[in-house]
Amino acid sequence: MTIWDTAGYLASSLVITAFCMKDIRQLRLAALVSNVAFLVYGLGLGLVPVWLLHAILLPVNLWRLWQHRSRDHLPVREPQAQATRPTAKYSRRMRRRPAMRYAASLGRS
Repeated sequence: MTIWDTAGYLASSLVITAFCMKDIRQLRLAALVSNVAFLVYGLGLGLVPVWLLHAILLPVNLWRLWQHRSRDHLPVREPQAQATRPTAKYSRRMRRRPAMRYAASLGRS
């Protein structure tokens, strides 16, 4: 097995690892490392389609990782409470029982 075969197998295993990731940041990092490994593999063996593809994907993955990272630093906005309309069944029950309406306003049912 040559060094180029090792780079190819490493790159392929990193692609499989990236597909198994749930966290987007880890996925992008695994994809970046696999892009570098595929670049080494493609350049070493003169495989133009392989190294060209990963030369294009490398900045795409860098850009997406940067976007995700910059999104993490944005301030979190509190969700605004939306006015909800009670269901008809709930409304009729509350109209009939003032004590229940009072308990509901206290957070008890």
